[in-house]
Amino acid sequence: MSSANFVHRNNLFTFTATRCLRNEYFHNDCHICIDLCPKNAIQLVRNKLTIFDHECIECAGCIGSCPTESFEIESFDPNEFAASYALNNTPTVSCKISTPCLGVFDVEHVLVMVLRSGENALCDLSHCAACSLNEQGIMERTIRKRMDEANSFLTKIGIEKEMKTIDVPEKEAPLRVLFRKGLEKAKGAMGKDAVAVKSMTASHHGTVGMLIPLKRIMLKNSLKEYVGNMRETKSTDASSLFFNKQIDFDTCANCGDCTQFCPTDALFASSDKQGIYFSQGKCIGCGICEDICKPNAITKKEEYDLVSVAFDRAELLVRYAMVMCGECRCPYPYKGGDPICDRCAGYKKEFSTMFTLAKDM
Repeated sequence: MSSANFVHRNNLFTFTATRCLRNEYFHNDCHICIDLCPKNAIQLVRNKLTIFDHECIECAGCIGSCPTESFEIESFDPNEFAASYALNNTPTVSCKISTPCLGVFDVEHVLVMVLRSGENALCDLSHCAACSLNEQGIMERTIRKRMDEANSFLTKIGIEKEMKTIDVPEKEAPLRVLFRKGLEKAKGAMGKDAVAVKSMTASHHGTVGMLIPLKRIMLKNSLKEYVGNMRETKSTDASSLFFNKQIDFDTCANCGDCTQFCPTDALFASSDKQGIYFSQGKCIGCGICEDICKPNAITKKEEYDLVSVAFDRAELLVRYAMVMCGECRCPYPYKGGDPICDRCAGYKKEFSTMFTLAKDM
């Protein structure tokens, strides 16, 4: 583990701790990758996500599980694969042909592949059930769930394409043998004289100030080609892909904690710091804003708009007029009544007896 950039490398596998929600925010309870890892190589040490090199077999099954793209493997970039899928001469997505474990793909990747294709995409799941990585069926269920979520979303928005699956198993060499061979070739190609070429994901993460995962940006760009032809872009159903928020005016203290801790800048302050905006297209549903809000002013809103998602439109959730407190003379968000901030109002209420004169007792 490097003390400078908190990047953990194990052969070709990389974990960037500063992008991990669990590591960046102490109270976050994200454990998707921990539950998915078939070798228990991902564990919590002092509430920080840690990769154990001896247990990790670099299967890449955890990569698609991370909402912030904390995991990468140098031999394969799922974002690059999804972006170029329509140009691929081998249309079948298969761990036996062109990819590591299919857990490397998230719902966003599946949608990008389908949306950018002229017809249905095709994925070979026939090997998942018997795979050594499929401990207790967890990996296969996860992969199939992502395919189902992607297809359900496409049906909902009226796209007559889907990710079709091949479910009939064939007799072939074990996955670990094939993928290990590919891994060794990749290591050999990265010798002393090899020229390092950054993947799309690595280049994206290297861009200063780029906080949104590349898979989310790719999905939004893919949706732009379709939303213009949709009769209805708004949905009132809960989604595992897109999220919305609302802030209660009377409860919010305008402290700014939610905007400060939002990992993707989905919540951000207005230029004068008197309002808070929210962008549906940037939200990854981590829940940090709701957890960190002390007065519980932020709550989920079970609806989303694909136009707002695709084009990163921001909505003003709350705005205050700042006035001077009559007691401490400090500006505070005014909500009506006497011009006194919550701190001074509470102080006067709790310690009013301290200021009672003897003649008035």
